Amino acid sequence: MSVTMAWTALVACSSFCLLTVTTASLLSGTDYQSPSVDDQPLATDDQSQQTSAQFQQMATDQLYGQNQVDSARNTQDNTDNSNVDVSHQFHLHESSEWPFPHKIDNSIGQISGVSISKDNLVYIFHRGDREWNQTTFFENNVFRDKNKGPISEQVVVILDPKNGSVIKRWGSHRFYMPHGITVDHENNVWLTDVALHQVFKFDPNSGNVLMTFGTAFEPGTDSNQFCKPTSVAVTTSGEFFVADGYCNSRIIKYSAEGQVLLQWGRSTLVTGEMLVPPYQLWIPHDLTLAEDKEVICVADRENSRLLCFNINSGIFQFEINPQIVQRLFSAAYSPVAGGLFYVLNDKNMDIVTETLAQGIVINATSMEVIGQFHPKNIEFLRPHDMAVSPDGTSVYVVELIRSHIRKFVLDSDIQNKFINQSNDSYKFSFNDIMLNKYNVLENCSGLRENSGKQILVIMLVIAVGLFFTAAIFVTVLIYTRTKSIAHRKEAAFSRWQPRTLNAADGFTLGNIFNKKQRAGFEKLATVEVSEDDDDDDDDNDLNVRA
Repeated sequence: MSVTMAWTALVACSSFCLLTVTTASLLSGTDYQSPSVDDQPLATDDQSQQTSAQFQQMATDQLYGQNQVDSARNTQDNTDNSNVDVSHQFHLHESSEWPFPHKIDNSIGQISGVSISKDNLVYIFHRGDREWNQTTFFENNVFRDKNKGPISEQVVVILDPKNGSVIKRWGSHRFYMPHGITVDHENNVWLTDVALHQVFKFDPNSGNVLMTFGTAFEPGTDSNQFCKPTSVAVTTSGEFFVADGYCNSRIIKYSAEGQVLLQWGRSTLVTGEMLVPPYQLWIPHDLTLAEDKEVICVADRENSRLLCFNINSGIFQFEINPQIVQRLFSAAYSPVAGGLFYVLNDKNMDIVTETLAQGIVINATSMEVIGQFHPKNIEFLRPHDMAVSPDGTSVYVVELIRSHIRKFVLDSDIQNKFINQSNDSYKFSFNDIMLNKYNVLENCSGLRENSGKQILVIMLVIAVGLFFTAAIFVTVLIYTRTKSIAHRKEAAFSRWQPRTLNAADGFTLGNIFNKKQRAGFEKLATVEVSEDDDDDDDDNDLNVRA
């Protein structure tokens, strides 16, 4: 037996060494260039999956709400180039062709929402002559000025993305206090009204209402009512999410037909440096989808963070919480350059700080801040919502000042590297686009011409190793069967007697089928958790509806 085991080890080691040497020789070909000191090697698929897993699974001893980018920032500070200002490498400049600072026209009031259609048209949702102040609602969240009637102006305005000229208007005599607007993949327009406590889906051509959710002027907490809903996000399959909103602090998922599928979240009223669980929200103000990463992300405004949840189950995935954010009003996502999150920060006027009201660009893979943008030489004034164009080249920001909408454009060198390098700007892979260790966007060298041949050779070597492993296994199996036959012959002559195993002697399969010793799976709780029950687990905050 010892001779056989030695032979097995010898063959296994030989196969492994042969595979290692062959792979190393393939990777050291003449067409391969190792990265220089200032270059970051491309991440492999395994590395990218490992990075994703780090944010999808939180350790049991890790506090919720912990800044997820601290480790990356510390690593950056320890480099020899720590004095490099990486926060402005991904730069956007304000468009000189856009009409601001000139007003679109006098009929445009406070612009509360902005969205971009698939054909790149800019949709805005404004409040006409209305303004939201401390006297707009009663203490029970009922709209105080119902007797004024709906807004007479056309509150939905479609703009030309090139120069901001008006293409179309609609929506008069229907809304009381506009808030959020979303244009889905079929150009349907979704609108939220905090005074009506309702969500609407409009046909893009006729302007007719296709769906209405909530009861007009009646705030509520059940699945058929809202309380000041803020935002809608729609998947390509037609399912949609509603952020509900200023009162209920919850997210509700619906089927394409409008049936409630899932909801999670509850209100929290914490302040200061206290860390809060991801299912406790303080005004979920905006929603954005990253379908390629299978997450729905929520701008948790007063908790100064972007929370991302699984798009199917609502389970918490990761959090983005830059220290330069005070009040996170809006968020947007673009799949270009491996995925970019844009967040819109505003100041907390009650706190004296050097934080700017500005837009922030975050790498969706490393979760690092790679860019900041705001109007030239100034900051935003009461920024409220933002949207990114489908090709990722333009960002639009609206402010709660009459007719204020700004357009920002990626610098031309960044566009040439990552937007215009292909006829199809959407076909980017993780190996084609990557950020280096200083977060400067660099061109990728691409695949080598003979990569297919090398992969074929590697697969051949692996096959040979598997063949030797199978041969060793068969040899050991034959040897074991031979010894077993010998033992049975000895047992026939009473020279070998098996002993009876007790339960304490080792593992037995019987316990697996013993129902009394198994707890099994418990049914997921569907009862809504009270806000005052702070001792409950966070898992109870995720309510699944039939």
